[in-house]
Amino acid sequence: MNQVKQMLRTSAGKLRHASELINQITGLKQQAQAMTERAQRMEENRFTVALFGAFSAGKSSFANALMGDMVLPVSPNPTTAAINKIMPPTDEYPHGTVRVVLKSHESIEQDVLRSLEVFGKQAHDLTSGCEAVSSIDISDIAPNAKPHYTFLKAVIKGLPEIEKHLGQELLVDEKEFKKFVAKEEKACFADYIELYYTCPLTEQGMVLVDTPGADSINARHTGVAFEYLKNADVILFVTYYNHAFAQADREFLLQMGRVKDTFELDKMFFIVNAADLAQNDDELQDVLTHVEKNLLSCGIRHPRIYPVSSQTALLAHLHKNGKLTSSSEKIYRQRVSVNESEPLPDFHEGLKLSGLDKFEQDFLHFTIDGLAHMAVAAAEGEINRARTILAEFLDLSQQGETVREERRAHLEEERATVIQRVQAAQISSVTRFMEQERVELLYYVKQRLFLRLSELFSQAFNPSVLKDDGRNLKKTAQACLDDLLRSIGYDLAQEMRATSLRLEKVLHKEGNKRIQAWQHDVKETFHGLLLAPYTQQQIETPAVPEQLKEISTQYFQPALQAFKNPRDFFEGEGKTKMREIIEKLLQEPIDQQLAWGNQILEGVFTKAVADMWQKEQAKVEEQVDEYVNGLLAALDSNIDIAKLQAVQAELLSISTESVS
Repeated sequence: MNQVKQMLRTSAGKLRHASELINQITGLKQQAQAMTERAQRMEENRFTVALFGAFSAGKSSFANALMGDMVLPVSPNPTTAAINKIMPPTDEYPHGTVRVVLKSHESIEQDVLRSLEVFGKQAHDLTSGCEAVSSIDISDIAPNAKPHYTFLKAVIKGLPEIEKHLGQELLVDEKEFKKFVAKEEKACFADYIELYYTCPLTEQGMVLVDTPGADSINARHTGVAFEYLKNADVILFVTYYNHAFAQADREFLLQMGRVKDTFELDKMFFIVNAADLAQNDDELQDVLTHVEKNLLSCGIRHPRIYPVSSQTALLAHLHKNGKLTSSSEKIYRQRVSVNESEPLPDFHEGLKLSGLDKFEQDFLHFTIDGLAHMAVAAAEGEINRARTILAEFLDLSQQGETVREERRAHLEEERATVIQRVQAAQISSVTRFMEQERVELLYYVKQRLFLRLSELFSQAFNPSVLKDDGRNLKKTAQACLDDLLRSIGYDLAQEMRATSLRLEKVLHKEGNKRIQAWQHDVKETFHGLLLAPYTQQQIETPAVPEQLKEISTQYFQPALQAFKNPRDFFEGEGKTKMREIIEKLLQEPIDQQLAWGNQILEGVFTKAVADMWQKEQAKVEEQVDEYVNGLLAALDSNIDIAKLQAVQAELLSISTESVS
């Protein structure tokens, strides 16, 4: 799998060579610097592979199969799990080093207070929050609140040992690392964990990020998951063979469906883990069809789906490396249908039986033909741009004295004319277009939210929770309503994040159009000047609250009055009545939330448009100035024509070299 790193290093070397060739040529010095900077980015490049999936989907098992060893232990309850990053080793952090970044005191305090709110408990700090846990009536905990209770108990258990280290970074050994991953009372305090480890993935310069899971209750994990969706180079979604999909899976997949059209490449791969549980090929195909239909319902069309047995793949790796124990060998023999008297199949046969080989082939194809080739193509573009400009310099330098004198006389006037054209463009057209897009996108957010209301309502008010089991039914109905409002707040927040990403895509599209327009303006006078392509600026996703603005308990009382008892609610008209009342009552709070979100997005993207315009306009003006200075130098009779011709020939040689 070293092709990716080799391609990038080869291309970076070509850029550095080209940069050295043109560095002393007037008119190309800025481009030489840009080449060096791009080469450095390519040499340091790390493709991020983000691993998603609900708890118990087998993400850790799949990660271990990719790495070829038992690296990650089984994670704890998803409420306490941290983000695990498998990193390429460095001089500072050699193979086997583990860096644990702990949450701050304020961060864990917010997590505790937020989970307490699920039980209607209030506290003002971490200490009083931990004390309040004892007042929770265990017999009265709704199923959807149990993860929060598990988290709170883990905090109480682990706080005495870890409190003095909050907000710090710890370097720990492998044994302690496994405790931070697998023990809830430690995992709940870890913000993220970095393991520096040599394996086929990291040898390519890739970073594997194992996320806590689609069903994590940690409020920050939603935002973190979105950032990885947005910025990761590859997304791997793992679901388990015999329970595809859980509700948490569906919520996350809906988010993927919302943003997939903003990706430059289709970077998503879907893994159906434990595929060896299938009794036969027909049963396996039924499950794969079920997965594909679920993905389609979430807006994900033509997905890449791979049935895989992570355990079989891992056992194949262990066999290859001579690490199979007697018990694991017995399991492996069962998986590959080989009895004790027969030799085990070789590594490649075992990997093929696991299904992982097909995924790895396509994954490698994507990283080479997609990600790496994009980077290489951009590098080639830099070299070709330099060749085009140099060709004009050479052509001009070889003209007769009369022609050169006439051109020299008009150059400053031409420079001023081009700069004036560049500065005459109006930012207002982009600003207006962005505003129209924002208003339209938010309009559809509201439409989609109310279309989903019936589904969210049924999830919150369901017979498994709202049943006559001795608990206070009015209190349980209130808890169901609170859960519905949390779901609506979460859905709105996800929609706002997706809207932000769509607006970002619109901004980049407008930036590209603006560069093309300026290129047209420039070429009317300077035919040989090819402008540098538009550079996408990184826009931080705005912080979006995941709850509706404060609504008094009394506000929804008319809806709760529709609940008499479970039988009337589910078999009579109580459920329909309540849903209709809630839908009417939600109109104003949703409008307020969207207006609030609109203000946030307006502020972010008004600034982003201004920054983009100012940066790109200044970059074009700098390129025009440097180009004119290069032309003036080419008109100088003292120019070394032979040297320029040699550089041009060498640039041609570089750009036609194979990058295999």
